[in-house]
Amino acid sequence: MHYDRFTRFLHILLALGITVQMTASLGMTHPKPGRAGDALYEIHELLGAALLGVLVLHWLWSLTRNGQVGIGRLFPWFSRTRLNDLKTDMGRYREALGRGRLPDANEPSALAGAFEGLGLIVGTALAVSGTLILLYAVEGQRMTGWLHDVKEIHETLGPLMWGYLGVHAAAGIVHQLSGHGSLTAMASIWRRA
Repeated sequence: MHYDRFTRFLHILLALGITVQMTASLGMTHPKPGRAGDALYEIHELLGAALLGVLVLHWLWSLTRNGQVGIGRLFPWFSRTRLNDLKTDMGRYREALGRGRLPDANEPSALAGAFEGLGLIVGTALAVSGTLILLYAVEGQRMTGWLHDVKEIHETLGPLMWGYLGVHAAAGIVHQLSGHGSLTAMASIWRRA
């Protein structure tokens, strides 16, 4: 496992919080002009603001921590070396999958890191846009102007997060079943990396 204890703890908070958020979004009643949101909507709003706090912590920790998985591995897009690492890692996966297995998990994966970085961006954009709606929307009134645009962005990102959750969870399960112990290691917050 390449993640330190605090990163694993933040990951568990985000995994649980985002899963509850996305599940609540399926059954909640959105407020409309003349109609308030229901209890699930209230939970969605408040948990979203709390998740923004966890995401801010995660960003700060990603920027300041030392170790194998730094901010450059999460966002390789601005470095020729990191992009080459990503291309090489994608080739490793393509070759291994062609043989019906996964590549060895002894070193941090550039592909996994880049995918996690995309999830952080989508999650952060959802949390920021949702918190802006929480702070500035007037219940019972239609959102207009910039706030309407923020709501549209928030609603557009929801399906992207569903896709991310599905792929990320499936990859974790496949790696676990392949003997890499990914889920066990990520859930072991009391064990040192």
